[in-house]
Amino acid sequence: MTAFDPYHVWLGIPADEQPANYYRLLGLRAFEANADVIDHAADRQMAHLRSFSAGERAAVAQKLLNEVSAARVCLLDAKLRADYDARIRAKLAKVAAARLP
Repeated sequence: MTAFDPYHVWLGIPADEQPANYYRLLGLRAFEANADVIDHAADRQMAHLRSFSAGERAAVAQKLLNEVSAARVCLLDAKLRADYDARIRAKLAKVAAARLP
């Protein structure tokens, strides 16, 4: 039996996309800037995760709720999002450079 992966089972984020960035965690395309879209995506993910908060995996659900909350705070603050986006872009550039022959 494999270990329970809440990111994959509950949020549809496969192991090869983990750890998920904030956009992926909210189910958004990378670098989404529309505050309403970000806010509603966070609401959607939190409502879904709350449905697991009374079960046997309540602690895991709470951990993911905290991560979604942190994603919302970061992505709804223009300065924090700009800094976060710069880090994500740098990471993507590094991965792309490593793939070059």
